[in-house]
Amino acid sequence: MTEPEVSVPAIMRNYHEVLRNDLAKVLAPLAERGDLGGFAPAWAAYVDAIAVHAAMEDGVEGAGGGITSMLDLHFDGAANAALFRAEHVDEHELQAAVTRAIPLGVGALRDAFAAYRACAEAHLLHEEDIMMPLVNRLSKEGKAALFAQWCVSAGIAHGGFDHLVAHGVASLAAFGSTKNSPVGATRVFVHSLKTVCTPEQWARYGPVARRAAPVDVWSAVLAEVPSLAH
Repeated sequence: MTEPEVSVPAIMRNYHEVLRNDLAKVLAPLAERGDLGGFAPAWAAYVDAIAVHAAMEDGVEGAGGGITSMLDLHFDGAANAALFRAEHVDEHELQAAVTRAIPLGVGALRDAFAAYRACAEAHLLHEEDIMMPLVNRLSKEGKAALFAQWCVSAGIAHGGFDHLVAHGVASLAAFGSTKNSPVGATRVFVHSLKTVCTPEQWARYGPVARRAAPVDVWSAVLAEVPSLAH
């Protein structure tokens, strides 16, 4: 059978769908219900995942330089990596405020989370508006190698890449994405993951992805992309 064409940038772009799922479909309902006991671990999982994703955007010293620097290099500074790093600083401050608010009670948490969510969702849109047109201008040939060198290596060097994969797959398998069903969203992300991994990396992270997806979702993904089984 002919497998669907892989979307290499999905390793980055589709993680925005994971973060939006967290903000709107997991964390917001918990905050609205005042479920502090449920919010705290869900928030910790989100913070750990977005930290790895941010490293893949900003780069890690001695490893990959991140997607913003990659795009600046290829398009004469058009991505403005420094601006997005500055936005991450602001976002991290609001993240810390949410963490501090959890033990202070429901009112404090709701206020802090509302401020953070507004910032985070605006930041995701800003990144997409600037970066996706540039990513689309990259040549298909060699694109996977670029994302592996600049983004994946940074995420692995940061630490917690297993969590990034598991958290992302679990979210997409549960909620899907803006454009895709849970099966479609999971397939697009995992297909990209395999494409930007070395065989050794896929041997580690492929099973992480498989374990994070419900059996029915994973079976449907393999029906579309059988090569993900290997």
